Amino acid sequence: MVKKQPKILLVDDEEKILESLSAALSDEGMEVKSCRTAEEAVPLLERGSFDCALLDIWLPGRDGLGLLEEIKKRWPETAVVMISGHGTIETAVKAVKLGAFDFLEKPLNLEKVILDIRHALDLSRLSREYQRLRGELIGEEELIGRSEVITRLRETIDKVAPTEGWVLITGENGTGKEVVAKSIHRQSLRREGPFIAVNCAAIPEELIESELFGYEKGAFTGADKRRQGKFEIADGGTIFFDEIGDMSLATQAKVLRVLQEQEFVKLGGSETIRVDVRVIAASNKNLEEEMKKGNFREDLFYRLNVIPLYIPPLRERRMDIPLLIEHFLKIFSSKSRLTVKKIHPHVVDALQQYQWPGNVR
Repeated sequence: MVKKQPKILLVDDEEKILESLSAALSDEGMEVKSCRTAEEAVPLLERGSFDCALLDIWLPGRDGLGLLEEIKKRWPETAVVMISGHGTIETAVKAVKLGAFDFLEKPLNLEKVILDIRHALDLSRLSREYQRLRGELIGEEELIGRSEVITRLRETIDKVAPTEGWVLITGENGTGKEVVAKSIHRQSLRREGPFIAVNCAAIPEELIESELFGYEKGAFTGADKRRQGKFEIADGGTIFFDEIGDMSLATQAKVLRVLQEQEFVKLGGSETIRVDVRVIAASNKNLEEEMKKGNFREDLFYRLNVIPLYIPPLRERRMDIPLLIEHFLKIFSSKSRLTVKKIHPHVVDALQQYQWPGNVR
C-alpha cells in the first residue's frame, strides 16, 4: 500500500514565508495547503483532515491563538505549531496551554521547522493510532480489523466525517453499516447532536409516515397526544436510514421532499417545521439495479449518493477474523464470568475458512 503523505496546513499573512515553507515541506514529501487568514483556514480544515498545522499568531482579523483553540476543540488530533515575529514568553505559554505542540520565533530556520513538524507528526500519528486501536479493540466507534480494505475504509471515514456531505453505505447484512454511520457521526461537526436511526425494513408502511414526521393530537384514532417524528428528533444531528432500499416509492417521494426542502408538516398539523439534519443511508441492495427495476427513485438515489461507501463482507477480509475472535472472547468471557485466554490455532484456522454468510452480526 502506498505510504500516505503527511498533510500540512500553513497559515501566515506573509507570502514569502508561505512560499518558502511550502517549497521546503513539499521537498520533504509532505502535502501542503496554505492560506493567509484564520477565516480562510477553517473551510480548509472542514474539507480535509490535516496532520499538522503551522500558524502565525498575528494574522489579519482573527488571530492565530483563536484559530489554535478552535482546532484543538474540533480537530484534536491535528498537531499545531505556532510561529511569531514578535512573540513574548506569555504568548508562548498561552499557546502551549491551549494545546500547541511548539512555539517558533521568526526568522524561521527551515531545518528547525522541518524537524519540529516531523516531531509534531509523530505526536499526531500516535494520537490517531491510539484512537484507531481503541476502536479495533473495543469496537465502539470503528470497524474491527487491520486488513487493507478496512484500513482504507477508516481513512475514508476520517476524511468524509468532518464534511456535511450525505453518505450512502452499501454492503451485505451484518457487515457493519450502522457502525460506520455512527463512526461518521461521532467524528463529524454534529457529534454533539443526536444520531437517530430509522430501520426502513422494520416499520410497517402504514406507520412509517407518523414515525418519520410525527403527528398532532387527534390526527388519527389513538393519537391522544402530540408526538415528535424522527426528523424532528434528529434536528441538529444525523438521521440514518438503514435498509432504505426497502422503503416504498410513496414514502421515498415524501422523504425526498423533506431532504430537498429541509421542512415538513406533522400528520394532522398545519405548521411547517424546519430541520437541519445530515443524512446517512444504507442498503444491502444494489440501488442502481433497483432503479432500473422501478423500485427506487432515481432522484432520491442521486440525492443520497454524494459520498458512496462500500463495506466488504467478512469472507473478503479473513485476516481480520483473529482480531474479531479476540474481541468477542473478551465480551463473552465478561458476560459468563469465565476467563478464556486463547483459542487453539486449529480452531482459528477453521473459523478463517468459514464463509460467514451473516458476517459480523
